[in-house]
Amino acid sequence: MTAFEYDVVVIGAGPVGENVADRVVQGGLTAAIVERELVGGECSYWACMPTKALLRSASALRAARQLPGAREALTGHLDAAAVLGRRDSFASHWKDDGQVSWLESAGIALHRGQGRIRSARVVQVTGVDGVTVSLTARHAVVVATGTSPCFIRLGGTG
Repeated sequence: MTAFEYDVVVIGAGPVGENVADRVVQGGLTAAIVERELVGGECSYWACMPTKALLRSASALRAARQLPGAREALTGHLDAAAVLGRRDSFASHWKDDGQVSWLESAGIALHRGQGRIRSARVVQVTGVDGVTVSLTARHAVVVATGTSPCFIRLGGTG
């Protein structure tokens, strides 16, 4: 198994993970990011940005229909293909080349794959090709994998 060592290893390349790694490098330390999907995170590709891009066209049309002078100029309906094309462009067509390029220019190493904490300050990354590498953090491992709801029952038996 190939092994690498960094000052800080960040699991998750969403906005938080990217910012943590950037601050680490700006502070003079080394950093690596582990990401199993696209660099940039959920908001950039599946949630906030593409959703807002989809909603904006309908919102603009609705506003124009309510505005005297503009509504008279409107004919037809939204062009679904154009609306979806706009969404796709906002999600960079689900390619993270620009974000990866930024990581490289910032001096942040990228390891693609599923990261698992194996022991204190050791992260094992398994790539989609099945190849596994070990990353050792001299100072810290940061878990920045986003959030999901979790319900924890405190006390009681019912």
